[in-house]
Amino acid sequence: MVVDDFVSVCDGLAAMIEKSEQIGKVFTAYHAAKALDIVKKEKIHAALIDARMPTVNGIALIRILQKEYSAIKLIGMTSFDDDDTVVALLRTGVPGFLLKRSANTKEVNHCLQEVLAGNTFYTPEVQKRLSNNGFDLLKSPVHFSDREWDALKLICQGYATKHIAYNLHLSINTVEDYRKSLLKKTSTKNTAELVDYAHRNGLV
Repeated sequence: MVVDDFVSVCDGLAAMIEKSEQIGKVFTAYHAAKALDIVKKEKIHAALIDARMPTVNGIALIRILQKEYSAIKLIGMTSFDDDDTVVALLRTGVPGFLLKRSANTKEVNHCLQEVLAGNTFYTPEVQKRLSNNGFDLLKSPVHFSDREWDALKLICQGYATKHIAYNLHLSINTVEDYRKSLLKKTSTKNTAELVDYAHRNGLV
């Protein structure tokens, strides 16, 4: 399955893979909802997923599939080679990583072969970046306490303060203190910015 909100890119990648004849059928999805609908109905062995998509982005989709359809081999893709996007994809632990702007038929098929065989494949540009910067890129940009992590996860799931307090067996005031601490540590101004920061950095 290929998931990308750019129709021409999505269809082009699907056609590229089908021509290789190593995959019997390639499904296409232009948004996360369609991708989830496909995996409910079809036996998907591997999925190439664009990191940046509207509504539900690729990072979030990858995490959903990892949790609910763990047998699917996942390959992250992006047109953006900025550190935020690269790190967010790497933090998901996907075994495959492609940069769309440099990927060609040979590389895409090689990536699929390796990932389906249980190996990892990172596009050479990403490998070079990791070798130059070490794995410091993968470290969390800030340090959170265990309780702050718990609160952050629930905040990103859309829970209100009182529901977070109930789930974590804390007072509402304590949860608000954690929220303020998270905002301060991430230099964000409000909950929306905090959630965006967490997703961009692959923290949830």
